[in-house]
Amino acid sequence: MLDLILAVVHHLLFAGLIAMLAMELALLRLPAPPTARLAGLDAGYGTTALLILAVGAARVLWGGKGWAFYEANPFFWAKIATFALIGLISIRPTLLILKWRRAGRDAPAYVPPEGERAAARRAVGIEILLLLPLLGFAAAMARWPF
Repeated sequence: MLDLILAVVHHLLFAGLIAMLAMELALLRLPAPPTARLAGLDAGYGTTALLILAVGAARVLWGGKGWAFYEANPFFWAKIATFALIGLISIRPTLLILKWRRAGRDAPAYVPPEGERAAARRAVGIEILLLLPLLGFAAAMARWPF
């Protein structure tokens, strides 16, 4: 039963992560994105990513399959590598959003420069695209060995 609960929580967190990334991308497309809201979403995104890792670790340690299943599973490692890559790509938009929030506190009419918004949009778009192979790796991982 613990494995089922952890799996459900893991999947719900992942759905939340997708929703937050989609909302970030939508806000970044606005000519004057609300920087405080973006910062809140980005903080939620980071917190959710950490919770996904924690629940995933709990599944590995206390779930039904055991460490031996994951250790030898190439799709598990591909999934972990893809998640890490998404995390690395998310650093730049996070730093930009934090910069914009600080600037918005000092000047309420502040609008982030288009070049920076475009860079953040590209990075978030790449993160979203990388979720596709991550989901594929997760499905393959669960069914391995074929």
